[in-house]
Amino acid sequence: MELYQMKLFVDLANAGNFTKVANENYVTQAAVTLQIRKLESELGVRLFHRTTRSVTLLEAGQRLLPYAREILQKADEASLAVRDTKDEVTGLVRIASVHSVGLYEMPPYIKHFLKKYPLVSLRIDYRNSDAIYRALHDNDIDIGLVAYPSEMPRLECIPFLSDHLVLVCQQNHVLAQKKKLQLRDLEGQPFVQFSEDTPTRRATDAIMAEHGISVNVRMECDNIEVLKQMVEIGFGIALLPNHAITDSDRLSGLCGLELADMRIERPLGILMLKNAPRFKAMRAFLETLRSAQTDQSSAAPVAATKAAAPSNK
Repeated sequence: MELYQMKLFVDLANAGNFTKVANENYVTQAAVTLQIRKLESELGVRLFHRTTRSVTLLEAGQRLLPYAREILQKADEASLAVRDTKDEVTGLVRIASVHSVGLYEMPPYIKHFLKKYPLVSLRIDYRNSDAIYRALHDNDIDIGLVAYPSEMPRLECIPFLSDHLVLVCQQNHVLAQKKKLQLRDLEGQPFVQFSEDTPTRRATDAIMAEHGISVNVRMECDNIEVLKQMVEIGFGIALLPNHAITDSDRLSGLCGLELADMRIERPLGILMLKNAPRFKAMRAFLETLRSAQTDQSSAAPVAATKAAAPSNK
């Protein structure tokens, strides 16, 4: 058995499609088929049930899959361990982030990191929180970034940044004219919201329920850019992370309004497997992310002053 065959086997088990696996590995479909047949011939069993529409694992394939994944993982760890003996920082760091953190919080840290460590490759995927937790447990990623992080036995959580939610609406909206916007002012308003299974939505739903506030949810979506577009065209208003409201959004007619009677905190966390190896490139990236806490702490007095000033005029 060869590592290349193991990789194609795992990819095919995940994708269930020869064409997709061929495209992902930059080879022909015939090449993938040949390597899978060689693997089956060496093992003396069929691993997949093939139809014109799909490819599914047979019992032998299901038994082989966890071993194949472990073999590939150990091979990657061995390669990284050897590279880690070099003086320079090289290698691959696999990252998954929820959209709002990846799009609005991480870019300055990624830019700083790549400038300092040009030989490191970053692979960044955007996924929902549940998918990130699964990917960590399956060892498909090295680092996950989520909002409202949850402690789990196999995962370590490091605080990243703390954002808060603001009410996003059009600048000519009736709520934007209030001198002091309060939570009760949201009663009955048309809302566009994150999907119910997202941590941010669960947090806002809990706050609304606690204070007896009922809103008219007109749309649900995981994509924060889509939510902002819906607000821009007047389809509804939204509670969104403060850092997600950009200068471009303001030029498009949006505003982010602070609630006068409460501040809805949105903690962000860095997640990792507790016992997974942390090689030089990963340690360097973690150190870059940890610097965010220092940056935010030093900026806190300024932020507090701004928060104290009237912002809803």
